[in-house]
Amino acid sequence: MLAVSLRLFYLYESSDNPTFYMPVVDSLTYDQMAQKLLENKTITSDFFWQPLFYPLFLSAVYSFSNSSVLLVKLIQVVLAGLTSVLVYKLGSRAFGLAAGILAAVITAVYIPLVFFECELLAPGWAAFFSVVLVLCLINSAEKIKLFGCFLLGFSGAVSIVIRPVFVPFFAAGCIWLVAVWLKKRVGLKRFAIAAAAVAAGFLLVATPVGILNYRVMGKASILPYSGGINFYVGNNLNYKETIMARPGLGWRQITDLPKKYGYKDRYSAQQFFIKKAAEGIIAQPLTFFKRLMYKTAQFFSSREIPRNVDIYLFRKWSVLLGGGVWKAGGFGFPFGLLLPLAVIGAVCLRRDVPVPVWLFVIFYPAVVIIVFVTSRYRIVVVPVMSVLAGGGCAVILKSLYQRRFKRLAAVATVILAVGFASAAAGPFYEEQLDYEPELYYGLGDSLNKHGRRDEAIEAYLQAVRLRSDYVEARHNLGLLLVDNGRVDEALEHFSSALAVRPDNSALQDDMGMALCRQGKIKEGMMHYQKAVQIDPNNFSAHNNLGTVYFRLRRLNDAFKHYFRAVELKPDDPVSNNNLGNVFALRGRPDKAVEYYRVSLRAKPEDAETLGNCANALAEMGRFEEAGRMYKKSLRIDANQPGIYANFGMCLAEQGRTEEAIEQYKKALEIEPGHKRARRELDKLLP
Repeated sequence: MLAVSLRLFYLYESSDNPTFYMPVVDSLTYDQMAQKLLENKTITSDFFWQPLFYPLFLSAVYSFSNSSVLLVKLIQVVLAGLTSVLVYKLGSRAFGLAAGILAAVITAVYIPLVFFECELLAPGWAAFFSVVLVLCLINSAEKIKLFGCFLLGFSGAVSIVIRPVFVPFFAAGCIWLVAVWLKKRVGLKRFAIAAAAVAAGFLLVATPVGILNYRVMGKASILPYSGGINFYVGNNLNYKETIMARPGLGWRQITDLPKKYGYKDRYSAQQFFIKKAAEGIIAQPLTFFKRLMYKTAQFFSSREIPRNVDIYLFRKWSVLLGGGVWKAGGFGFPFGLLLPLAVIGAVCLRRDVPVPVWLFVIFYPAVVIIVFVTSRYRIVVVPVMSVLAGGGCAVILKSLYQRRFKRLAAVATVILAVGFASAAAGPFYEEQLDYEPELYYGLGDSLNKHGRRDEAIEAYLQAVRLRSDYVEARHNLGLLLVDNGRVDEALEHFSSALAVRPDNSALQDDMGMALCRQGKIKEGMMHYQKAVQIDPNNFSAHNNLGTVYFRLRRLNDAFKHYFRAVELKPDDPVSNNNLGNVFALRGRPDKAVEYYRVSLRAKPEDAETLGNCANALAEMGRFEEAGRMYKKSLRIDANQPGIYANFGMCLAEQGRTEEAIEQYKKALEIEPGHKRARRELDKLLP
C-alpha cells in the first residue's frame, strides 16, 4: 500500500512535468512503435531493435484506452506494489519477518525506482521479474513442483524479452538448480519432468517471439538486434566519444558506421559492431581492463548516472524527487546509503543469503558493466539489494537492542567506508553534460510526432535558448518553420546551425530546400551540391538536386542524380516517380512506366504518380490500362484539370467521343482557361 500510495502521489505532483504525457527519447520510441502497431496491425523490423516486450505491452494498453499514457503509468504503479510484496516475501524467507518488512519499505520508498516505474520505460517490469526469478529458483530448489518449474521457465523467458541482460543470470540460476537437484538425488523421471516443465514455460514465450522474429527479420531469436551496437558503444577504442554521443547527428554517425563498410543488413551490422569492439579489446587489453574498472566505479557510484535522461533535472517538478534524490559533492542519495546497508547485510548474514540472490547481484551487474552503465539499467538491482539492505538494517537494530557497541562501531565504519568509496570516483563523462536543452529537444521531437507542431516549435526554441549552438534543435526547428511557411526564420536557424556544423550533409540539404522554397534556385542548388560532396550517399540531396536540374531542363544531370537516389533507396516512391518523369521526357514511356510502377508499389494511392503512369501508358497506345489509372487518380484527387484533359484525349483516341467531351468539360469547370482542354473540346464539338 505504501509503494502504491507514494507513486500515486508522485504522479499527481509531477503532472506539470512537460514530458509527463509527451514521452521523450526511448520512451518516445516505444510509444511510436505501439501507435504504429495499432495503426498498421503489423509488427515491423523496428520492433526488434530494442526488447520486444515493452512496445507490445504499450500496444495492448493503448488498444483499449485510446492510447492513454496515464493508464500505462497507473498499471506500472500497481506492478510496483506487487514488487514490494515479493520483496517482503523474499526478505522474510531469507532473514526473518523484520528484515522482510524493512526490505519492502526500502523498495517502496526508493525514489529513483519510483521515477523509473512512472516513466514509459521497462525498468519497473524488469525489477518485478528479478524478484520473481529469485523466488522461483529458491522454491524450485526447496521442493519440485510442476507449476513452480513452469513459472520459472516462463518468468525467465519474459525477463529476457524485457531485458536481455537477464540471460547470464537465468542460465547460472538454472545450472545451480540442476546441481541442487543432483545433490538431492532427485530421481531421473522426476528430474526429467521438472526440467521439461521449465523448458515448457520458457518455450511458451520464446517460441512465438522467435517465430515472429524469423518472419520479420529472418532470424529465429528472442534477443533484439541492438546488442551489437550497445556493446560497441561501451567497449570501442573511442569510448568517450561514443558514450557521449547525443540523440540526433552524433547517434546517427554511429548507427550509419556499418554502411561505410558495406554492411546493410541489420544483423550483419550488429556483427560488425561486435567485431570492431573485439578488435579494440584484443589490440589494447589494458585499456579494456581500465575501462571495465571505470564502468564498475560507475555502477557502484552513489550518484545516478544519466544517459539520455537525467533524473536530477526532474527534481524541480516534484517535491518527492527533490527530497528523495539528491547529491552533495560526490555523494548521492539514496544509493549511497542503500549500498552500505546491502554490504552489511551480505557480510553479516552471508550464511543466510540464498544462492540465487548471490547469483543475481553478481551476474546482472557484471553484464551491465560489460556493456555500459546508466541509472536506468542499474535500478533493476534495487529490489534484490533492498533484501540485503533490509537484512543490514535488521542487524543494526538488533545490535542496538543488544547494546553491542563494538559491532555497531564496525558497522558504522563499513557504512562510512563504502559510502566514501561510492562517492569518490567521478565525475564521469555522462555527468559533465547539461541535459536540460536535450530534454526540450526530445520534447519537441515528441510533440512533432504527435502532430502538435506549434508546441514543438516552442520546445525547440527553448532548447536553442538554453544552448545556442544546439545544431539538431535548430535543424528540426527550421524544418517545422518551413512547413509553417516561416521560411525566413527557418533560414536563420539553418544558417546558425551551419556556422557550427558546415559538414552536416542533411543540414546543407535542408538549407537548399528552404532556399528553393523562396525561389532562390541557384543558391539552393549550391547547398544541395555541398550536401552531396559531404555525403555522396545522401539520398535526399541527390533527389533534390535532380529536381533542380529537371526544372532547369538539364535532363542528363537530373537523370544522374535521380538514378543515384534510386540506387540508394530502391523502393522510394518519390525518386522513382521523378526518374520515370525523366524517361517520359526522353521519349521512353516504357522505362517511365517501369519506375512509376515501383513508385506505386510503395505508394499506391498517389494521384500524381497514377496520372504520370497513365500518361506514359497512353503514349504507348495502352489506352484501356491508361484509362483505369486515370480514373483511380481522379477518385483520389478530383481537382486535377490536366488529368481530366489527358483522360479525355485517351478516350478520344479510342473513339469514345461523348466520354471524352465529358472529361474536357470537367477540366474546364475546374480551370476555365485550360487551353488544351478547350482546344480538344472545340475539335469534338460541332
